[in-house]
Amino acid sequence: MGRVGTILSGVLAATLFAILPGCGSSVPPTPGLGVPAVVRLAPSPTASMDLGSSLQFIASALNANKSPLTTTFTFRSSKPSVVSIAENGLACAGAWDSLSIPIVCTPGGAGTAVITASSSGVTSSPVTVYVHEPIARIDVTPIPLNAPPAPGPNNCYTALAGSQQTANSQTYEAVALTDDASGLPTVDITSTVGPFSWSASQPTVASLALLNTHGIPNGQVRATAKVPGLTQIIATIANAASAPQVFEACPVQSVALSVNGGNSISAAKGNSTRVNATITDIAGNVITPALTWSSSDPTVASVSTTGVVTSANAGGSSITASCIPPGCNVNLTPMQAIYPAGSIQATYTGTTSTPFGVFVSTMSPQCAAKPNCEALLVPITGTPASAGTGVALPSMPNSLRFEPKGATAFLGSQQGLIRVVAAASPPTITPIPSVKGKLLAISPDGTRLIVADNQSVVKQVFIYNNTAGSSTNLLISGATAAAFSPDGLKAFIVAGTSLYVYSAQAPLQVGTLPAAGTDADFLANGMFGFVAEGSGGTSYVATCDDPSTPLSSQISNIGAAANFIRALPDSSGMIGLAPPDLTFIHAAITGFPLPVGANGCPAPLGGISLSPTVTSFDLGQGVFNPIAFLMASDGQKIYIVPDSGDVIVYDIPGNQVTFRSLIGNPHALAAALAPDGQTLYVSADDSQVHIINTVSGGDLMQVPVPSSSLCTVTTGGPPPKCLPDLLEVRP
Repeated sequence: MGRVGTILSGVLAATLFAILPGCGSSVPPTPGLGVPAVVRLAPSPTASMDLGSSLQFIASALNANKSPLTTTFTFRSSKPSVVSIAENGLACAGAWDSLSIPIVCTPGGAGTAVITASSSGVTSSPVTVYVHEPIARIDVTPIPLNAPPAPGPNNCYTALAGSQQTANSQTYEAVALTDDASGLPTVDITSTVGPFSWSASQPTVASLALLNTHGIPNGQVRATAKVPGLTQIIATIANAASAPQVFEACPVQSVALSVNGGNSISAAKGNSTRVNATITDIAGNVITPALTWSSSDPTVASVSTTGVVTSANAGGSSITASCIPPGCNVNLTPMQAIYPAGSIQATYTGTTSTPFGVFVSTMSPQCAAKPNCEALLVPITGTPASAGTGVALPSMPNSLRFEPKGATAFLGSQQGLIRVVAAASPPTITPIPSVKGKLLAISPDGTRLIVADNQSVVKQVFIYNNTAGSSTNLLISGATAAAFSPDGLKAFIVAGTSLYVYSAQAPLQVGTLPAAGTDADFLANGMFGFVAEGSGGTSYVATCDDPSTPLSSQISNIGAAANFIRALPDSSGMIGLAPPDLTFIHAAITGFPLPVGANGCPAPLGGISLSPTVTSFDLGQGVFNPIAFLMASDGQKIYIVPDSGDVIVYDIPGNQVTFRSLIGNPHALAAALAPDGQTLYVSADDSQVHIINTVSGGDLMQVPVPSSSLCTVTTGGPPPKCLPDLLEVRP
């Protein structure tokens, strides 16, 4: 801004403060508030002003009880020829034409002045004001390091304090320049402008320590790496700012998990164990940034932010940890999420003292077509188990899922999502009419839901934020399957031959699959995601993909037919089902150990690759129609529920098939497995929920859920035929 501009700004500011009362205006003291104990003045402790500019000082006071005090203030400048301050606290880097009604600020000379405010004999701390020629530019330059260690690859600084091989910090110096006679910013006025203010765009990446230069504090700053990632460092003063300096804290290269010298936990329920994470940056230093820890089944085993795994129930869980923003590898472009090559498989033994809750409902088209017909959500609890009183739902559901911790259930419907607080008695129901369609997936932390609306005029997918109560709408038509990565960073959304990759931290990506997708899941460690494509095979893509390369070119397909796909909890691979066969995809991850400076992402962004091999096992049942493909949480057994016939049980370690018959040989409608893997629940067209003990075997109990329990006509009369075709276990 030119000299005339700064004078006019002073005129406008002065006029405003002359018209409107503010801090420092002549407002009579409020009776009974007493004498100030403290007077404060802002800005403080220093200020910097171009010649002829204006700056508003704000005074405030506290009484002896540290409560705000309304009073009048007197402002004083130690050098009125350098800084003139009006009665309302508006300062001029020069001389005001009037201290009572300041309008014109006439520039004076460069120098310093001390400003104070006082009231009833109490004076504020002094503020030193630096008056100088207008700043045309601020240059910030790194000061060369005098001795090793030097920065690491890509000029990065390690977060390991005291590293002997990589520098941990960098010092920067700021210089203020004004224009010379020819109008070029060449004249150094740094010694006259006062202390600079320093800031980092990502303060978690680097800490800033102010230093001295030219005899002025804050002329230099030392940036020290804290968390792997990228930040920009900027110096500002007197409304001028420098160009940003890029500071990179060496990104994480690899993560390795271990526990008691191995990669698994086997204990009785109720135990706690710490998982050790060895994290290496690209300079080869072992560092300790915060990782995102996740458990595939938090009701069996939860994991803390420091890797302590605590078991609450019998069963199994896969424990993994990843380096993802915003806590790790912050602000890197492209985003570099780093996963361990293997996860920790935790298995806990024991019996469940409290039976799991089961909820059933109906998708009956007869009820949906009948006026005033309501579907009910029916709890099945107790010992022996029995059906409780159903709770009316606001619309006919089409899907039912619990969030991983089990407190809340969600039902999808074409009239809106339905939230159910299952812990309440009776369960409380909240409709969410703005999010319509079928519920496809819930994130591991329960905060985000993927809902596909394929029936409205506008076909779309909703990413519903359960915490904020808002949604992101994606114009995706025909979505039929979805899955979140274990850490919730990304989600795969399958719509025909299109694979959409969603992340809250990156733009939506889309790639073309070789065949129409039917199911999706991620390796237990989170490094790769897989899509089942029926007879078209199975495709996979790295979670840490390269957004600069078309996603379609990063999708690899293997000849592993699968309609359903599930991850093994030890990260060794995936199991797919394409009747009559089970397909095993052995996921060998290669590329370790990585050379220093390498990116720990999979190819094409990094140097890690997947070399899958495929084997198949014939279940000996011919072609059948499965309504559920369930894996026990400990990864030992697979339960396949056909729509008719016996339940197929496949023992993974023993490579053996056994069967469980449903009493009465009904047609199965839905199935769910308890987190401890000891109970299988199957609802059928005989209007019963069959409870199978997977340890002793056999259909030990059948709980009737008649049509009258599942739907009702509010205007009276008999309800239509309603079957329990929605079923879910509350974790």
